[in-house]
Parts: sequence; structure tokens; C-alpha cells
Amino acid sequence: MLIDQEHAGIIMRAKTHPRQLGIPLSRWGRNLIACCPFHSPEETSLFFYDALGYWRYRCLQCGSEGDLVEFVMRSRFNGMEEPAARAEAVDFLGTLESDQGKQTQEEHPWIKEIGGEKSKVLENFVRYCHWAACRSPSSAEFLAARGWNIGQAQLYGLGYYSGDPEPFISYCMMSGIERHQISFYLDNLEAYHEPRITIPARNSKGLIHSVYGRVLDDTDSPHRYISYASGPSDIPFNIQPDISKPVIVEGFFDALTADLAGIPGVVSTMYQELSLSHLYKLKACGAESVTVILRRELDRREQEFRIQKYLKMAEQLDLRFKSIVLPKGEIVDEVVRKNGADQLISLVAQTEEDTVHTHRRSMLLQDIKENFDTAMGCPPDVSVGYALNTFPKLTQEIDGIQSGCFYVSSKPFGLKTTLLSSFALDLLQSNPKLKLIYVALETPRRQIFDRLVAMLIGESVLTVRKQSEDEAVNQKILEATRDLMAFVRNNRLEIWEDQPAFDNQELLNTLKEEVREHPNLVVIIDGIDHLKVSDHVDLSDIHERRSSVVLDLYKALDIPIFVGGELIDSEQGLVGPRAYLRDSDAIYWLESKGGNLFLTVDSKRLGNNQLYQGTLSIDPLSNRMQEEPWNIENNG
Repeated sequence: MLIDQEHAGIIMRAKTHPRQLGIPLSRWGRNLIACCPFHSPEETSLFFYDALGYWRYRCLQCGSEGDLVEFVMRSRFNGMEEPAARAEAVDFLGTLESDQGKQTQEEHPWIKEIGGEKSKVLENFVRYCHWAACRSPSSAEFLAARGWNIGQAQLYGLGYYSGDPEPFISYCMMSGIERHQISFYLDNLEAYHEPRITIPARNSKGLIHSVYGRVLDDTDSPHRYISYASGPSDIPFNIQPDISKPVIVEGFFDALTADLAGIPGVVSTMYQELSLSHLYKLKACGAESVTVILRRELDRREQEFRIQKYLKMAEQLDLRFKSIVLPKGEIVDEVVRKNGADQLISLVAQTEEDTVHTHRRSMLLQDIKENFDTAMGCPPDVSVGYALNTFPKLTQEIDGIQSGCFYVSSKPFGLKTTLLSSFALDLLQSNPKLKLIYVALETPRRQIFDRLVAMLIGESVLTVRKQSEDEAVNQKILEATRDLMAFVRNNRLEIWEDQPAFDNQELLNTLKEEVREHPNLVVIIDGIDHLKVSDHVDLSDIHERRSSVVLDLYKALDIPIFVGGELIDSEQGLVGPRAYLRDSDAIYWLESKGGNLFLTVDSKRLGNNQLYQGTLSIDPLSNRMQEEPWNIENNG
């Protein structure tokens, strides 16, 4: 259909526009829409689009499609032979076919602005990739997963590139494009060989400046989006002229899905940081105000500071500014597909304009609403936090392990590592979607391996460190080791140990990346007294510095963080270090008295001084801890 159009290409590149057709047209996103005359009853389903480098039409109901000459042939001269109908159509559009060959490419504005060779190469690549998409089951599956079909993809020039340049090069040879021109203008074409969906990018005049590629599989590719042609990176994707109130989103499909739904002026930063240059270009296209819609990030403080920076940039250009942070897990693409365009339009309209004074109020209102929605989404019989199946009363009393900073200590001191290891294993076994990172600052991680294997099989640490005379024990050690490896292989468990360059800043930066990929993350830091602290130099007390570091982690990550360290006990109770007692959401204190183990969970910040008190049992061989059976029975 589109692969062999050299003869028709001259006509298609002529300066024809749907306005010459003499039919009522309405703006729909960046495209034009009209009633389709080719099926009954007539519906407003006929799109006119220029995403392939020239104006075409396509009806999303009956499937009729073609260029503008073919539209006139079908709508006005349908009873005539094709050659005669074509001649009449060309004459109707005011462009004689015989004159087309005399027109040079330099006459067209897109040629003058960007350069003839580059435009020709990129437009050919867009058409080739769309032709390939029409024949690719994998691209159809990718689009269908996002609620798109090939017909809708054609409206925006979406295509498919297999990663093999040779078929495209052969196609270009038929168009008079040489191999060296392809290598020069599509300079990244041979750098990436995986199949990708292709997305053409145009400036506000519709002139192509790049073609982007997106991998079909989101799993392991380090380069989800790439540009096949080097070019400007500060032109908002889907930018359009004469849009006074553009909406700025993050992803390609966020912008495309919104535009397909008919929402005007939705542009994308293509997952780049919004810059002053982006705003300059929007203002040049008529923007008077901008609305930025962002996905919710885990580090809410950092995101809020960034929004404040955007607000200052907008004020610098005299642009009114709105900001919307979507609820956790939501993106614009899915919101529009699930709820329709009206909800997003209403959300933008109802959002107050930000100023330096109102921005904080706007963010606070969004957070309060999301907090209420989250609370009401949890049924009464379900714990808010993660379960500990061998600590059922504890799980019930604290409503599961929730986001917070929890300090764990014991008397004698060594029991706290045993408790933390028991918690770690229980969390992994009780919560299949959870990932746990155990930061061992007091012992080599090999000892953590041995302790967890011993707890899994109910044997001592000494037993699991060598071959046993009892083959049944060896088999249990093998199976437990496989279970431990499965946690690691499935990316549910990591055990980190201290390194010379390992400090609080590296810990924070690494955990930020982990939380982005694994929101259901729990961190255990065993040995906080050994954590190197590279900042907070204004605090002279090392405990104050380390406690501030732990608070920084919690505020940035908003996940459960268990911290193991030493506390000072006296007849009056726990007396220090004061910083940990003051800053922790709860103190887990394990004490051995008269041959029994007592665990208390105290908090002065969660509304109840003593949240939990229970007796624990400890396996005499593996030292795995759990609640006493009577607690389990009483709880049941």
C-alpha cells in the first residue's frame, strides 16, 4: 500500500490541504476530523492527518483511506474511470499533474527549513516503518495492549522497525536515496538492533526533525527510547501552533493517547527534565499558560522542589502555571483510556493556578485526597502493612509492617541480629511480592547466608557450614540453599555488606533506584553504628548525624526501614542514644529475662506509647524467633 508510491509521491507532496476540499472540518488534537461520506449513516469518524509527510485521510469506522487526490476521486468523481477521475481530481485541487514534475523540492517550506536530503530520508523512514507495522504481528500486539489499532497508529505515523537496516536501504534505493545519506541522517540506525515501535517527531510547523524508537519489551532494555536521527532534543513532542493552554506530560503515549481522544495541545518532554527552552518554544506557539502533569514519584520532597523550579521558569516567561501530580501508579495514557478525555480535561480545568504562595496548598490538597483514597481502598479485614506470619499478634497490633523508621535493639546485644534475621525471613515467606534488602554492616554477608539457611531447616549455623554425616540433613541444606538462591534470582532478596566507599549518600542513591523498580521494598540496616556518614557535618554528635541520615532515607523513600543498633538500658527504661529514641517511629526492644524473651514495641509518635508486648520463642538450634504458641492461639 505505502511501500511503492514513487509515482504518486509527487502529487502527495504537493501543497494540498484538506481545507481545499470544501467540507466542514473540526480540529481534533493535532488532526482534523469530518463526517465520512463513504459509509452510512455518516459519522464524524473521518480523520485528516499529515503524519506521513503529506495530508491523507482515514475513516476509523469503515477503513477508507488515501491521499487528498484519492479523496476527491472517490467523493466527487466516483463514476468515472480512474485516469479520468484522477485528472479531474488534480484539476479540482488546482494542481495539474503535468506541472508536478516541474516543481522542485526547494519550493516547499519543509525543504527550505530543514534541508532536502534529511527530510527526504526521515520521511521515507517513517513511511517504510508504517508499512512494516501493517505487516508486523508484534507491533500490532504492542499497540493493542495500549488500546490502539493500526488505523489509529497511522494517524500519527507510528511504525515498526525490525532492527535490520538492509530492507529499508533497499527501499530507499528505489527512491533515489543513497546508502551514505541514510548513514549520515539516520546516524543511530545501526547502533540499535532490537525491534522497536517508531514515532516521528515534528516541530510546530509539521516539519520532521527526528524519529524515535521504543522497545516492544519493557523488561531489560537500558534504552527504552532512542532517537534514530540526531537532532534538537528540546522541542516538545507533539507541539502545535496556536495553542494557548498546552498540557505538558512525560511520555510519548501519554501525549498520543490524549491527542487521539481529542484533547488539544498535549505535548511531551519525552521523559526529559522540563527546561526553559521547552517553555520558550511553547510560548512562541502562543502559550499563555501551561499545565504540567507528572507521575507520582517516591521522593515527594524532591518532586515538589522540581515543580517549584518549573513554576519559577514559567513566571520568568510570564506564563501562568498549573501542576498536577497523579495518584500513585497512574499515568496519563491509562487515565485517558480508562476514564475518557472529559475526566482529564475536567481535572486540568478544576486545578488552581500555582503561584509561589498557592503551590504548597495545591500539593497538600492532592496529598490529602490521595491519602484518603488509599485508606478507603483497604478493606477492614486486611492489614495495611506487610504480614509476619510467625508473629501474628504483632501483625495484628501494628496492622502490618508499614512505612516508617523502626529502631531494633536488644539485651543481650547479639539478639537483635537474630530478631532482624527472623523478621527478614518471615517477610520474604509471608509476602510474595515484597523485595528485601539486608544491609549487613557488622558481619560478612556469608554469615547472613548461613544464618538464613539454618533458620530455613531448623539446624545450627555450624551444621550448615559443612557436610553432615546424615544425608537427610545434607538434602535439607541443599533445598534451603536453593530456596535462598530463588529469592535472589527472582530479585526478592539482596544482602549488602560494608565497603570502603559505602556511605550514607551512596546508600540513599542506590535505594532510590531500587524503589523506582520495586515499590514493595523493605530495608534492614543491621549495625547503624558502623555506617559512614559524609554529610550533616553541622551536627557534632555522631548519633545525631546517623539518626538524621536514617530520617533522610525514610523521608526520601517512604518505605519500612528497620535499623539495628545499640541502646542504653537503665532502671528507668531506655535512655539513649537520645537521637534514635526521639526520631524513630517505633522502638523494638528485645530482652532476655529469666530464660524468656520479651519483645516490646513502643512509640511516642504513633499515638500509643506501647503498641505491642509479647513473648517470643527461639529455636534451640537455628535461633529462629517467633511468637510463643499461646500468643498464636489467643490471636486465633
